[in-house]
Amino acid sequence: MLHNHLAKGAPIDPRIPKYRELALAMIRGRFPGDLTVEGDDEVARLGQALLELGRALQKRFDELRHLLRVTEKVNAGLLIEEVLDHIFESFRPIIPYNRIGFSLLDDDAHTVHAIWARSDAPVMRLTRDYSVLMAETSLQRVMDSREPRILNDLEAYLRAHPRSHATGLIVDEGMRSSLTCPLLVRGQPVGFLFFSSMEPNTYEKSHQELFTHIAGQLAVILEKGRLYKGLLDLAEELQEAKEALERQAT
Repeated sequence: MLHNHLAKGAPIDPRIPKYRELALAMIRGRFPGDLTVEGDDEVARLGQALLELGRALQKRFDELRHLLRVTEKVNAGLLIEEVLDHIFESFRPIIPYNRIGFSLLDDDAHTVHAIWARSDAPVMRLTRDYSVLMAETSLQRVMDSREPRILNDLEAYLRAHPRSHATGLIVDEGMRSSLTCPLLVRGQPVGFLFFSSMEPNTYEKSHQELFTHIAGQLAVILEKGRLYKGLLDLAEELQEAKEALERQAT
């Protein structure tokens, strides 16, 4: 047992100083993953646990760093297409996807319109000019739940839902699993962000939090755009009212 190695007067296991240095390095924000764990006792299991902790912290650190860069680009006033391009190009080291799609609902939430998409597929079947009635999709359940949805076998899903035209298109592109995040502005769904992979069984619940944060940043851009449009509309109404008053005065 570990406490036997630390007993008074007993020689210190030479692995323990290495593991202590590893723990101190992680406290300083460095996560070395090249440490060799030797043996098959409690001390070795401690070293293995520290290595796994280091990998998990490194992954989390990378996620937060990439999210911070997305936030910076949102605050810099970039267009939503530019932010989506950045996400597609920069998140590959930490999350799996071969395709990202972005769609918005119309004002009455009856129709969903594809606004942007990028894919590794040789030919894209579902492009930005695609629109479909919500009643003809299963997206209503995603919208109602406000929660991400994972489909890890798109071919099986398509067999069970042969009328899902959009699923048929991305399956033709070569996609085999997907994660769909609703876009929420002030708690109300306004669209969807789709991540798709060419491999089945790609997505896990651990991916949902990160993808939800990404969707939240995109929703910030949408909210800013709507507020800006509202201000423009208000300014136009005020100008029309001013001109009407001036005509009455003459």
